[in-house]
Amino acid sequence: MNSTREIITLQFGHYSNFIGTHFWNLQEASFTYDENSKPLEICHDVLYREGVNLKGEVTYTPRMLCVDLKNSFYQLPYVHRGLYDLNCSNIDEEIQNYSTKIQTLQEEKIPNNEFFSDLVKQELFIDDDNEKINIAEKVYNLDDDVKIWSDFLKARFHPRTITSIDEYKHNDSSNVFNNFAQGITLWDSYKMKETWTDNLRLYAEECDYLQGFHVTMDSLNGFGGLACKALEYLKDEYYNKNIIAMPVMSDNYILEDEDSELHAVNTSLLFSSLFEHSNMFVPLSTSSGGWVKSQSHLTLDYLSYKNNLDYHSSAILASAIDTFTLGYRSRSDKDSMQNMCTRLTPLGRKAISASIQLPLGFESKSNLLDYLENAKLPLWQPISPQCTTEMSVAQTIVMRGITENMLYSKLVFNDYQVCYIKINLIRDSKNPSHHCTSPSALLKLFISFCDHVRMTEVHAFDSSLETIAPFPNIFDQSINQHGFVESLSRSSTSVVAKSTAISGLHNSNSMRDMIKALKNDSSKVKGSKLSHMFNYGIDVMDFKETIENLLVLSDNYSINDCL
Repeated sequence: MNSTREIITLQFGHYSNFIGTHFWNLQEASFTYDENSKPLEICHDVLYREGVNLKGEVTYTPRMLCVDLKNSFYQLPYVHRGLYDLNCSNIDEEIQNYSTKIQTLQEEKIPNNEFFSDLVKQELFIDDDNEKINIAEKVYNLDDDVKIWSDFLKARFHPRTITSIDEYKHNDSSNVFNNFAQGITLWDSYKMKETWTDNLRLYAEECDYLQGFHVTMDSLNGFGGLACKALEYLKDEYYNKNIIAMPVMSDNYILEDEDSELHAVNTSLLFSSLFEHSNMFVPLSTSSGGWVKSQSHLTLDYLSYKNNLDYHSSAILASAIDTFTLGYRSRSDKDSMQNMCTRLTPLGRKAISASIQLPLGFESKSNLLDYLENAKLPLWQPISPQCTTEMSVAQTIVMRGITENMLYSKLVFNDYQVCYIKINLIRDSKNPSHHCTSPSALLKLFISFCDHVRMTEVHAFDSSLETIAPFPNIFDQSINQHGFVESLSRSSTSVVAKSTAISGLHNSNSMRDMIKALKNDSSKVKGSKLSHMFNYGIDVMDFKETIENLLVLSDNYSINDCL
């Protein structure tokens, strides 16, 4: 058996941490504690680490570092004190060994929302009216309650995970962190250059076979500059490890920020750096404009979400990340970060677009063959700004929630159990779809007929997305508890606990249009808007060089015969 191929996750910025919160909640919802259950498809050790606290209890926490501004963590000490007691005078055994200091910040107490109140009661074994609280089956409406990402964090973090930037406060209009160069300047602070790098080193030293890093960063503000310096550090210290960067853009941030013209400048500077310091980067946004205001955003047939709520849009992006990374997080060693990066980035084409379909719109009494034959094309929608997934030279597609039993069988739901009714398929020896033995084979065959991509890697997993609370209530009422389309509407007191999904990564020629649009939008920003940025150490020549780099890099995507 191969050693676990560990990944360290790095998150920079408020929207990145929104996405990360959903991502880690999804991971923990998929854990199983039944010793008699079959082994999980997903190897959680890739992203998680074991530890021991002062009480001798085994802990299991994400191998992750997250960075955000002050006032973004106020729920954590109150709700998450059970794993590592932050008020305890003693320090966790692991931290003692490394002489790491922990600072406890006392912030104004914020009232808990309903989900957090139930979470605390559940962990303290307190029942309401003698009824056991079951968060997994309860429907919550947290749209008005979630203001920051720690408002709905269910997963537990190791004490070394969080780095607070105390020079700036979240939602502080008098001292705004909206400048790429501000982030570069922050890198030289003791907290980042010493404490953050020490914590990263400790995680890396624990790994037997570190395959690389997942790095998400807000691209519209100063976190892009901070992440840029962190990536430079990774390239110097961990030069043989793979880096998949995911710059993310919140539509909500653009609508609220008066200095929106700087978003293109910040994003240009970041993208130019990502071409140099990452193996592959995937811009992510549910808004088609990305760095500019847009009335158009992602539309999925069976989702009703509010694009202006980070709580909603980040759930969709987290679902995509959770899905398109499954290939190298599985127990079957189907793929690796290195293989995927090499396959998807020929000739310096490091900017990759992503896609999602959530849920699939798979009817409850259908099967995969029927679904594909009647599917509305395309099977997925782009979640990278100002680009499409068409005209791709290489792509990786991951489908989940469709088992081998669903190839040619009809699904039947009886008392919340999923059953399968075999149908007598009259096999046509000349029809290759009648001879596929797995969902991945059938999907790959279908794609070969309708999507002329030169290289397509397809993975299929039985595991569905675990969309229990605090995942938002964004599913159409026609979607049943298992994530399939039903003729009868789902009860308002019933939650969609699981969902099917398809997500992909695409090396698309349309990336050229995205990069050119970014270059053009950046070139329009002049005068006083730029002078504020240049005061932080970026001069006019640096900016002009960045613009030229983008133009050169866009030419990579005009080459059609690169494979």
